[in-house]
Amino acid sequence: MKYFVRMERVEFEMFANEILSRLPTKCVARLRCVSKQWRYELSSHLFAIIHYRRTAKYEDHKLITLTKSSIVLHNLISGKVDISSRKIISFPVDTCLSNLTILASEYGLLLISIHWLPNELILWNPTTNKFLNLCDKKPKNFFDLQKDAVGIYIDSSNDVKILLLQRRKDDVVPRVYSRNTCEWKTLTFLKGPDYGSSLYWLSSGTLCNNVLYFPSPHYWTPAKSYTIAFDMDSETFSKVSIPQCTDVIGRQSSFFFQNPQHTSYVYIWKHP
Repeated sequence: MKYFVRMERVEFEMFANEILSRLPTKCVARLRCVSKQWRYELSSHLFAIIHYRRTAKYEDHKLITLTKSSIVLHNLISGKVDISSRKIISFPVDTCLSNLTILASEYGLLLISIHWLPNELILWNPTTNKFLNLCDKKPKNFFDLQKDAVGIYIDSSNDVKILLLQRRKDDVVPRVYSRNTCEWKTLTFLKGPDYGSSLYWLSSGTLCNNVLYFPSPHYWTPAKSYTIAFDMDSETFSKVSIPQCTDVIGRQSSFFFQNPQHTSYVYIWKHP
């Protein structure tokens, strides 16, 4: 009997991942009300990833406007903001919105830093309003907004992962969080005296062709700036040359690649 129950569940899981994952989000939301089994399978992490990858290029993107008093969500249709779709959403953690800083976004997820909690790192899905607090047992030393950098990617096994570059005592410690195992592991970083120097500033990672790029501009000498590349398949780091502006004083904080299939949210910090 257990064998047949297992086979039935496997067959339904295949049906959900191969057929139902091609339906629009609103249809999937309605189908979750069919039964407990349908709700369980259509709410699974694996189904969410498969559904996103298949429908992201067809569905409208979202625009999030963050102010000190509210978080506003709009639809983006053909690159234009749909004013009639305005919707105010709430942040799932009880904190002042002025304490929030959006660090990165990918696959419909936002990485957010909350200051004074202290400096907690939150993985948030604005569509479902579900979140994860990624801090380990020592939150005071977990994330430093001025020194550290983060990025989001999905590996070959459809596991959502968070790469955190912690800069401590003139050294960079890379750590990777697995959504499947809910655990952190430490990787090996590059050797060199400059990587952890306070004269450099790390920006959030930009994903392109299975590589996360972290620009590391020099505070005073732009010509000394470099970019760190993380290969998500081999989990190794390298130093690459990206053209930098050498005729300006200041820092280049980030860059982006036009890849709409991997961007579901555009976010803006709007000052009051």
